[in-house]
Amino acid sequence: MPKTHTRFALFCAVLLMLSASLSLLGCGGCAGTQNREETRHASDGAALEAAPLSAASQDTGLPILPVQEALSTRASDTYSYLLVMQALLHDDETALLDAIPHLAAAKTPPQGWLEAGVWLMGRKSPSSVIFLEQALRLWPDDVSLNLLLAEALVEHGKAERGVSLMRDFLQRRPDSLDARLELSLLLVKTRQFEEARSILSAIKSKERSPLVEYYQARALIGMGRQRESIPHLRAALKEMPDFVDARAELAYVLEQLDRLDEARAAYEELLRQDVSRHDVLLRLISLSLRLKQPAKALRYMEQGPDSEPFRLTVASMLIESRHFTEAEKILRQMEDRGQAGDDVHMLLAELTWRQRRTLPQALAWLDRIAPESKNQARSRLLRTQLLIEAGQEDNARRILQQGQADFGHMPDFFEFEARLLAGQRKWDDAIAVARKACSQWPDNGDMFFLLGSLLDEKGDKAGAMQIMEDLAKRQPDNHQALNYVGYTLAEQGRELERALQLLIRANDLAPNQAYIVDSLAWALFRLDRTEEAFREISRAASLNEQGDPTIWEHYGDIARSLGRLDEARKGYSKALELKPANADSIRQRLSEL
Repeated sequence: MPKTHTRFALFCAVLLMLSASLSLLGCGGCAGTQNREETRHASDGAALEAAPLSAASQDTGLPILPVQEALSTRASDTYSYLLVMQALLHDDETALLDAIPHLAAAKTPPQGWLEAGVWLMGRKSPSSVIFLEQALRLWPDDVSLNLLLAEALVEHGKAERGVSLMRDFLQRRPDSLDARLELSLLLVKTRQFEEARSILSAIKSKERSPLVEYYQARALIGMGRQRESIPHLRAALKEMPDFVDARAELAYVLEQLDRLDEARAAYEELLRQDVSRHDVLLRLISLSLRLKQPAKALRYMEQGPDSEPFRLTVASMLIESRHFTEAEKILRQMEDRGQAGDDVHMLLAELTWRQRRTLPQALAWLDRIAPESKNQARSRLLRTQLLIEAGQEDNARRILQQGQADFGHMPDFFEFEARLLAGQRKWDDAIAVARKACSQWPDNGDMFFLLGSLLDEKGDKAGAMQIMEDLAKRQPDNHQALNYVGYTLAEQGRELERALQLLIRANDLAPNQAYIVDSLAWALFRLDRTEEAFREISRAASLNEQGDPTIWEHYGDIARSLGRLDEARKGYSKALELKPANADSIRQRLSEL
């Protein structure tokens, strides 16, 4: 427990003990046998009140306080604070909420409300909003309470109310730099980047703290102006070199801009600050692989934990970047050191197939996994994947159907079968398998999303939309369903404001996903918010590592509508490089520029 709570509780206990001793003196508790006899024979409270003052009390000259029906102001303050301390010490949220009327009646100072409000925020409790709103009724101009309530509103999906709260506060206190910073941060979180940038740009140089520079960089990044954010991030770091968030943001921006050597230097500085060492090393390994430097990637690996999960992650990254020799070296070393668990054998199976395309050797690694192993189900799924890639789809399907019988608790075997059938364009069979899985696992959002996607691929757009709308209603945090519904509405040009809100929510739940940012850009474009749309599609393009031609096609369409013909040519040309299904349509638009 916090020491401050303990000290306060002990202090109050001493006060209560002292007041109890004084009351005993005052009522003659130490006056001798005569008074004790009178007390013992008294039949009710009236007899006690009628007892004469003892000699001891008369001699001391202590005042005898009258009996009070209500607590004094000081006692009320103490009592309300004790209620809060007891609730916090016993981790009792209900008791804290029950204490609100006492806190309000005692006009508890802001610090008392703040301490309890921070505690509720730490628990991510929705009650933090109710509690802090009550506090602001007493102290509407307290900066800290306003800031904390604004954060609580954002935390619980009421960001616009948080923005309004800060706007109102700044009307009363335009000099509050903290409030301006909080408003700017909320504007960034609600994607109102231009206003955030405008507020921060207006802050005078003598007030420009590292936080101001950092938030301004965040606003510029949100506007798709990553290059312009770099000077602000560097300014923040110049004044505060250990500003971890600013350095991490700088490293990521530089990486997005393909300034890989500079990004590496920023990540290495984070490494020296010993911040999230595991994650930073993985970023450095990824950069090295992008720079075609697998040997350097291995040197970074040696700086990390000597654990199976970390080394397996690095081996997977090497396989993905087609550095098969280095990946095999790691896996063989683990095997030689007695670290060759099932995961190592599965990676060796994948590596053997991808490197040499020798199916028997790849399957031989999987044969090493014991039938009773907890990883047997995963190994069978990998076996089916290798068989499918080798063109042995019938064998793969038999294994999947056997897996459905042997591992009845796992929907994965149904999902793999449905995807296999979809790959063969056997839409009705694939949909039947997905429906069966959905009936067996009615709460599995991934299976319902797969069913909706299959219906969409088959051409049943209405059926797909019905599945996705229902999924978004039942699972309001399912970002894939939100994205599907929002993008479909935008494509159809209907309920565009709703579409935008759904996509903003999806982006908040799964930030920096290229396909979601693309959907968001398209909804803005359909709403004729073209400048904002171009900022978002530029961001989607920078995140488009998988090479989705639709993103570049949208980039071209939005740029063309703005009259930015060079950018439009760039978008259409990059889309055509990725061999889209609608290549003729894109060529036509390109020829018209």
